[in-house]
Amino acid sequence: MTLTFKYLYNEITGQAWSMFDGDIENKDDFETTVTTSIQKALSDLWVSYEFEFRKLTKTIKTKPNVVEYNLPNGQIGTVDNKFNVKYDDKFLDYIWEPDKEQTGEPESFYLEKNKFCLYPTPDNNYIVKIGYLSMSPAKNKDDEEIPNLSEDDDYINIDEKYEDLFKNTLLPLAMMYLIASESDENYSAYAWQYERAFKKLKKQTQSIKKERVIGW
Repeated sequence: MTLTFKYLYNEITGQAWSMFDGDIENKDDFETTVTTSIQKALSDLWVSYEFEFRKLTKTIKTKPNVVEYNLPNGQIGTVDNKFNVKYDDKFLDYIWEPDKEQTGEPESFYLEKNKFCLYPTPDNNYIVKIGYLSMSPAKNKDDEEIPNLSEDDDYINIDEKYEDLFKNTLLPLAMMYLIASESDENYSAYAWQYERAFKKLKKQTQSIKKERVIGW
């Protein structure tokens, strides 16, 4: 199962309370209020917790005499109080005043003008890996990270093992935004579903994280 925008739209419109038509095949037939509710729910849920599935790795392949590279779309993570930036299985320290004339194997890194920079300037081809907390919940058909769902075949950037839990959390939250009235009895029912699903989602990702630590 892939959590595409079209799939989620039809799931939402298929809910008991929904007054919208389901089984839509074309994005042109999407109702704006439904799409907006899904997009807002996804944005809010994605950043609500440091879920394990948000922790991704960007691989940078350096080029000789090239110091600047694109940052990952998210926050650089930490491991044991060190930035999760590694070369040759070693963590690189952050440096404040680099000597840009120096060249060699990566020893440190710094940020400049929204770019990731290595110190010393690479003199050859090296592999540097950056562990980060993703801020992009979706991907398009070309597997490019995007800030939210917009096309019918855009999909949520999440591992398959989390899809059911994530969907079960996202749908009631989207319904809450769609109903938009806290006094509505349907709103309360979906709020209860969301709270339960959110707790399960957090618990599951925490359990997997602990298992991985033990495995190391």
